[in-house]
Amino acid sequence: MKKFSISDIECLTGIKAHTIRIWEQRYNLITPKRTCTNIRYFDDNDLKKFLNISLLLDSGMRISEIAKMSDDDINKLIEKLAECEINGCSCTIGSLCNAMLALNESMFNETIQASVEFMGVERTMLDVIYPFLRKIGIMWQAGTINPAHEHFITHLIKQKLIIAINNLETPNPDLAKKYMLFLPEGEVHEIGLLFANYLIKARGHHVLYLGANLPFEDLLSVATYYDPDHVLTFLISDNAFGDVNLIIAKILENLPNWPVAVSGHLAVAGSIKPHKQLTIIKDASEMIEFINANAEVQRLYFTC
Repeated sequence: MKKFSISDIECLTGIKAHTIRIWEQRYNLITPKRTCTNIRYFDDNDLKKFLNISLLLDSGMRISEIAKMSDDDINKLIEKLAECEINGCSCTIGSLCNAMLALNESMFNETIQASVEFMGVERTMLDVIYPFLRKIGIMWQAGTINPAHEHFITHLIKQKLIIAINNLETPNPDLAKKYMLFLPEGEVHEIGLLFANYLIKARGHHVLYLGANLPFEDLLSVATYYDPDHVLTFLISDNAFGDVNLIIAKILENLPNWPVAVSGHLAVAGSIKPHKQLTIIKDASEMIEFINANAEVQRLYFTC
């Protein structure tokens, strides 16, 4: 059982510590535990309840109403919220957090399905999944989740993206640009690359998807055979690479005749040396702009 300080709860839920203390006094909403040295803390169940309270507040309820509800009533109401789309996507993100903490695949699937039906795959990724992944990063740093939680959620997101990609129509070869997508040797974080695959195919272009952890020595032979209009990769793992400029130089060395676009945390955060062959893409919105700008025929700009 994890132990969370009131500052941890504030960071993870967005509820101010001062507000939590007022709720304790006025509504006896959640009573903190105490260590043998009388230090206050909250546990996993308290965190889940605070997350649920935050969702209900975002949906328009008052804390005085929530305080009168049992835990079962709160949970049932949260399930109903997950079935419909909500202002600002905050309830959707909160439902995904609850699904992750409970390792509840059905809840995750229902929440994502509702979001996709309401706003489409593209907006769901931009407005729900990416903010959710940032929330996971915070929860990881706080020790709220372990590798099993991250692997569980990452696998489900990848599944959803693969299904969405497979549901797209085959591009017209006379109009389509050719993109080669890969992750370099040592890189395994594939969600961004899969979403790029979806974005490109949704706009009617052809993708050669080579996946994760591709050896550098294979790049030249594959690119020579496929002859892409654009090559796209992501650099994310801090522990997989040393100097990011050395990695990029190695990629460019093995792809001397093709324009290369690089995205991901390391590419954006690092001091990348400019190169005429290289484009740095900061985020998913820039990715969309990049794909649209490099399309000869402006058509099929789907948002779902």
